[in-house]
Amino acid sequence: MSLRIFISHGAGRDADVRSVLENIVPRLTASGYDVFVDVEKLRAGDEWHEVLYREMYRCDAAIVLLGPETVAAPRWVRREAEVLVGRFKVGGLAAVLPGIVGDVSTAEARKQGFDALLSIQAAVWQTPDGERPKGADTLTVADRIMAEFSPQDLRSANPGARDWALRVARYLESARRRSPESLLDAARRLGLSEEELVHVSARIGAELFLSHRMLSGGLTEELPTAVGWLKPALGADQLRQLSAEVLPSWVDHESARRLLPAAATSGPAPAAGSPVLVFNAYEEWTVEQYVRRAVCNAPDAYSFGALERGLPTDDSSPAEALETACRTALRQVFRVPPRMPLDSRTVRPKDGTLSYLVLSAADHATEDLAVVTGSLRRDFPWLTVVILTGGAEPGPVAGIADTVVVVPPITVETELAAYKLKRRLDAVVQDSGTLPFSEVS
Repeated sequence: MSLRIFISHGAGRDADVRSVLENIVPRLTASGYDVFVDVEKLRAGDEWHEVLYREMYRCDAAIVLLGPETVAAPRWVRREAEVLVGRFKVGGLAAVLPGIVGDVSTAEARKQGFDALLSIQAAVWQTPDGERPKGADTLTVADRIMAEFSPQDLRSANPGARDWALRVARYLESARRRSPESLLDAARRLGLSEEELVHVSARIGAELFLSHRMLSGGLTEELPTAVGWLKPALGADQLRQLSAEVLPSWVDHESARRLLPAAATSGPAPAAGSPVLVFNAYEEWTVEQYVRRAVCNAPDAYSFGALERGLPTDDSSPAEALETACRTALRQVFRVPPRMPLDSRTVRPKDGTLSYLVLSAADHATEDLAVVTGSLRRDFPWLTVVILTGGAEPGPVAGIADTVVVVPPITVETELAAYKLKRRLDAVVQDSGTLPFSEVS
């Protein structure tokens, strides 16, 4: 899932280029990039033309290294540069970076057919008078190249977390294309340090770097403000989707994992299927945020249902009314059409999708909860039932086997602060703009 960098070079015959290559490849790899260098990646028996072209069309960004020997005999490097520049001009690459090293000037490189390459970002390598001096130090060129790459966060080996960060990064990339300064504006409002702001200014990887910072967790007042500074550069739908992506980041990941059935179950699986989770939150919304955080907000990774407050009054017993309401809610969870029966013909577990139903202990008698959850677990053993206890101390529920308490318990202050964070992000999406934090206190 790392960003792919293609390096075009003539290091085999050009000592200056080889020095730069040997300097930047380990640094790029250490910064989290997947680097393609033909001398390292081509295998015996490969059709090398085919492999090189494939990699040029798969990469996210490219570096073209030009030294005196490469410019003097430019055939294959020039061809690679043409392909890469073509992709860049139609928006297929984040950047193509020319690195000119040794005793060669930009004028000489242009004469040898690199005019298109140097017209893109030649200013990166030029002096203030428009020309790059000959004999540039290889370390200086290597450092200038590396300044254009933001370090990527490799601390998480979780593919879901990487996918989540990449989704957020795509919204940031869209914002940056429309307004180049928007990322820096958002990063400043997020409270990034001056050293981190340098990485947000980089040409490659800045969006993913900022994405990781936005998803780093915690209830921060700065997050809605940072998203708000992206508002002029994003469409309404993009802004709404970005806000929904970053919101669950307030939940601690290890706490959220308690909402995953596999994590909640220690030892053999309960005989009745998934355990019943007991959580001391007040709001169903809080449970869904925990689930979103646990699955790294992956699309279609879960289905979720909760009962409307208050059961209809009829001749049914409270337990019967509760079960009817639960099965009505489960039609939405399992996506069963209204006229079809809710049974094994229409309802089956779906690989990769977790199913949740949330009940409130404050709204129902304990014995009714025990009867209904037992019935639901027999019919739908993969369903995870979550019982909210509100401010009450969470603990096992009498009459329900295999209950698991979600720990650490959430505090009222944290749940309220999270709801205020949601309100502020909602306000960013609305035309009225961002609400001051005090207005939702």
